[in-house]
Amino acid sequence: MAGRTDGRAACFFLALVSLVVCFAPSIARAQQNVGTVTQLTGSAQIQRASLTVSVAQGTAVELHDQLATSVNSSATVTLTSGITLTLAEHTNLTFDQNVTTGGTGRNTQLNLFEGGLRSIVPVLLRTESFEVHTPNAVSAVRGTDFDTTYIEGRIRPGYEGCQRYTDVRVREGVVAVSNLANPAEVVEVSAGYETTVPCLLSPLSAGPLGIAGAVGPGAAGGKGGSGGSGSAAAAAIGFAAPPPGGGTSAPPPPPPP
Repeated sequence: MAGRTDGRAACFFLALVSLVVCFAPSIARAQQNVGTVTQLTGSAQIQRASLTVSVAQGTAVELHDQLATSVNSSATVTLTSGITLTLAEHTNLTFDQNVTTGGTGRNTQLNLFEGGLRSIVPVLLRTESFEVHTPNAVSAVRGTDFDTTYIEGRIRPGYEGCQRYTDVRVREGVVAVSNLANPAEVVEVSAGYETTVPCLLSPLSAGPLGIAGAVGPGAAGGKGGSGGSGSAAAAAIGFAAPPPGGGTSAPPPPPPP
């Protein structure tokens, strides 16, 4: 009798193990999904580990995916948290963190390596956070509509010697902007204002849109001095970018020879 009971227990255990083995990959993949491509103009690609995935409307975006848009292209990604991201042309973005704590709090971190990004963030809970990182700046929000652009390989007037800029323009809400080299120096940018983070310097004092010289997604002046020019991507984001210039803070002096 005991042998029969042990046999039934062994069969039940094997059946349970089989179910776990079968469904574990699906569960793990579902946990990795962070959003979906809801709009696409032109073409874009996702680099997922060693795979290159062609993007189409409805393509799932997973944690650690690197999404890149092509020339005259734009893509909109709707995250599972309700955040909407619109990538301009020549934009390279990585989804680095999408952590849920206790089933409610969510910490989202994106890395913008190149190009322009519009982020529409619903009002977040106290346990939630949303940050956009560039190679030289961090933009942290609680609920807002703002644009982040990272430009590399171009010198702006008054900033000779600097060829890296992060521009932040706020449409709604408040964004706290800092430089990775000095995170304690934070500039809060309110709706209707903008700031620029040049190289390793602190962010400029916020100025009205069009005054601080922040360049918008899709505007000319991308990597190597080349970029979009009134493209469909810029139109999709609805961005009119002013020419680069000085902000409300005085530009740094030129470096010594």
